[in-house]
Amino acid sequence: MPKDKISRICWNTEGWRKPSGKAGKSKNKDLYEYRFGYGHEEWLLDTTKLIDGWHYAYLQSIGLHRSKYIGEKFNISLYAINSKTKRRWWIGRILDVIVTTPEESQEVYANYRKRGWLKEMEEQLRNVNADVNDFRENTVPENFAVIRFRLKSLDILDTPMEFSKDDPAVSSNYYNLLNKKQSPKLLANKNQFEFTPGHKHKKDSTKSTYEEHSTKVDLVHNQIQTKIYRQLAKKYGEGNVGTEQDTGYGSQIDLVVKSDEGFIFYEIKTSYSVRLCIRKGLSQLLEYGYYPNTENAEKLIIVAPKKITKEAIRYMKSLRKNFDIPVYYQCYNPETESLEKVLY
Repeated sequence: MPKDKISRICWNTEGWRKPSGKAGKSKNKDLYEYRFGYGHEEWLLDTTKLIDGWHYAYLQSIGLHRSKYIGEKFNISLYAINSKTKRRWWIGRILDVIVTTPEESQEVYANYRKRGWLKEMEEQLRNVNADVNDFRENTVPENFAVIRFRLKSLDILDTPMEFSKDDPAVSSNYYNLLNKKQSPKLLANKNQFEFTPGHKHKKDSTKSTYEEHSTKVDLVHNQIQTKIYRQLAKKYGEGNVGTEQDTGYGSQIDLVVKSDEGFIFYEIKTSYSVRLCIRKGLSQLLEYGYYPNTENAEKLIIVAPKKITKEAIRYMKSLRKNFDIPVYYQCYNPETESLEKVLY
């Protein structure tokens, strides 16, 4: 029977499929990830590289004391800490993790080299300005892969969920393999949308969900959000307008209005073209409004500071007519700093 464990892993905003850069990494100058700009766990969930159906990876909590774990099998729950914000995120778990021997790791390393996967990893490091020379010259084949598991063993959350730093489920901040006695209480795990009026002003970038750590929300977005909130609060009343509304699934809606007909969801996009704004905003609004099988909103509105094109107008009408999706485009005018009245 596998033993249940908990392990911290390095911070990553690419789903632990490839290195994501120094942002959020530990500020402890003695740690590997600070000195070289990456951690070997950044490929932990890169399951595109399989050898005989197994995925091999590095896990620091195992690698530090590997000799005493060889031959054992674990169910390992994972969490990470963003060292910049100090917020903690629960990632999920990997079942039936087997600790490899040094000999196995050597074979895996040789296999990676033969298949060109090491070159691919070097290029990924180069793309985030991490120390490629350290990876190339100081990676020890015997310690390259300290665990292996099957793809069916992955029990990972759709998106990491935040939990409190005071949660008793995690008793240490170090990269140790802890005994798991319980799971933490996830802060945004309500599994339902709840409206809360008010505006959460942000100076720079949002820090509310894990997803928003990987794609920075710029100052322009936040300025637009504030202006729209004030405009709609005057129209509907402050008690009926709220920003950064929790969906219950680890994501947040830019702005929500509680109207007589129902909720109106607004998603703000600042891409350079109308089509990109619609492409990005539509997918998010559909999830916010209908995931997993609910109808949270009566109307979905994509907001962008771009004048809509004739093609985009036809597209929006087509979505409403052919698919019965109540989605609209509304332009934000940067000169008047307000939403225009027309819904397209």
